[in-house]
Amino acid sequence: MKKIRQLQKGRRVVRIVVLLLVLATSTTLGLLHQYGKGWTPAGVDAFCPFGGIESAITLITTGAMLSKIAWSSFILLFATLIVAVLFRRSFCGSLCPLGTLQELFGRAGKKIFKKRLEVPAVLDKPARYIKYIVLVVFVVLSAILGELAIRPYDPWATYHHLFSSDLFTEFSIGFAVLAVSLAGSFFVDRFFCKYLCPMGAFLGLINRIGLFRIRRNDTTCIHCHACNKACPVNIKVEETVTVDSSECIACSECVNVCPVENTLFIEGPKKSRVSPFTVTTASFLIFAAVIGAATITGGFEWTLKTLEETTGEQGAFNPDDIKGRDTFRQVSELSGVDAGLIMEHFSITEEQFDKPIRDASHEDGSGFETEDVREFIRQQLKDR
Repeated sequence: MKKIRQLQKGRRVVRIVVLLLVLATSTTLGLLHQYGKGWTPAGVDAFCPFGGIESAITLITTGAMLSKIAWSSFILLFATLIVAVLFRRSFCGSLCPLGTLQELFGRAGKKIFKKRLEVPAVLDKPARYIKYIVLVVFVVLSAILGELAIRPYDPWATYHHLFSSDLFTEFSIGFAVLAVSLAGSFFVDRFFCKYLCPMGAFLGLINRIGLFRIRRNDTTCIHCHACNKACPVNIKVEETVTVDSSECIACSECVNVCPVENTLFIEGPKKSRVSPFTVTTASFLIFAAVIGAATITGGFEWTLKTLEETTGEQGAFNPDDIKGRDTFRQVSELSGVDAGLIMEHFSITEEQFDKPIRDASHEDGSGFETEDVREFIRQQLKDR
């Protein structure tokens, strides 16, 4: 029994280490994107597989991608689908950095309150369909508007802009969603995953094609309820032989708390079995291999494109592409909006005109943000 417990604990440690590694990597890339003085990685939108889903319709119908989306989003979506075919929603349970944030808040809440709140079924069941509505709404809106419609509401994009001057001008709703999701996770495990996550909804739709899933041996089960208590998405594992629920995030927490050997296990085709350790490490290695191969072949876009490069690729200037690191001079030259008009409207000097917008906006007496610049340029182009 002691050996089983040690093995289970080791598997759980591996999973949380992988989750923290992905979270730390994503956070570092986000900070370098915002404040890096040397190499500047692409923004969070280029490193999110959901961006590939949002842009899919536009890519199919027009051959072009949504603004702010890069091929790296499609590459990450491809890796996510490979993992889903093998291990169902293991991306959610073993890799997703927003899921990690929620787990950290959940662990803190459990220590403080000693137990987790279980939402009554009469509220919980219908609320779980909200994420499917979110999925459909934002995929359709993105296709209609030709832009990343979810961005202002996205808690993960907001997380990467927490210390940005654009936080409350561009991500005020996203900040509210992030705050509610993390506060909710103090009381309810994985609040955003259960009720709001469109990526989770998408993976839930294809969850049944996953080859490996958790099974329970009813003859050896002692009905100790440990698996039910461990499940972060409140699946009644003890009451099923095969966990087929689209809500299952393949975290294997239930397997790793079962006190009876070979009672809960992960089984695939021809009754082949894999351990929770294999699911976690294989999911991570699949992503690493896909990203590595794409990087070597030049398909993965790690570096932030300049405003000039973005405009050149699109064939036209798009005010939405203006970033805080761009200078007013670059904006003026690429948009064709008169430099004097820009300087007069924002009350800036010649020196400020050549500074990054975010730096000029933080100087004494400045009363504008990057979004104000985007809106002004938009209006000038519209009035031509």
